[in-house]
Amino acid sequence: MMESNDFYSALGDLPQYYNFGVTDGSITGEIRRGENRGSTVNPVTAVALRETGVLFGTNKRDTVKAGRAIGLSNKFINHVYSASNAASNRGNTQVVRGKIKNALEI
Repeated sequence: MMESNDFYSALGDLPQYYNFGVTDGSITGEIRRGENRGSTVNPVTAVALRETGVLFGTNKRDTVKAGRAIGLSNKFINHVYSASNAASNRGNTQVVRGKIKNALEI
């Protein structure tokens, strides 16, 4: 089971061919190389692709599947999804969003 600190560490260790940025308030990335070139990922699906080799979609259902595949708790997956999509800028969502940006250096 992956803990939150392991997730942030894995996020920071993603290869350079993931091009992350903030677009319309959402943290998304685009894959620049490989067979999945041009696909869009969010932080959870990017780590899941790196760990499992399976490309998941970026909607909430696929993000939850990706998070479960790498052993994240449902509560943490929901926090990361909300933070990635700028659902709120209060409380835990704001903290998680800051940690994601820090890990991705954006």
